[in-house]
Amino acid sequence: MKKYPIAVSSNDPDVHYEYRLVARMIRVSEEFILRCEHEELVTAHPMLHGAKGLSAAEVSKLKLIRYLHKEMGLSLDAIDLVLRYRERVKTMERQLDEMEQRLRRKEQEHQAEVLMLCRRMAELMDEV
Repeated sequence: MKKYPIAVSSNDPDVHYEYRLVARMIRVSEEFILRCEHEELVTAHPMLHGAKGLSAAEVSKLKLIRYLHKEMGLSLDAIDLVLRYRERVKTMERQLDEMEQRLRRKEQEHQAEVLMLCRRMAELMDEV
């Protein structure tokens, strides 16, 4: 019997998936999910019927954790470090993007000011 992975896509932060389904989706045990939750690598949320669930973002994160653990051989402690640095890099990239946007806006403001001064100088030259 051939098994097919389940693919789920949702950007809705209110959608959560039970551990049992997540375990099947990304091919890990529920115990592995519990260990990751215990190590605070993923954050579960209580669902309406009382079971714990993971958001789509947490499921994606758990897929990365599984890859780093099973394929790359990293311990959960090492994975925690990798995830922290990954978030730090993302934060720095966002900050850099914001700085670049501010720089572009300032450059546009300065260009507009130079253009205005050139026009003003041309008007003054016409008056002379």
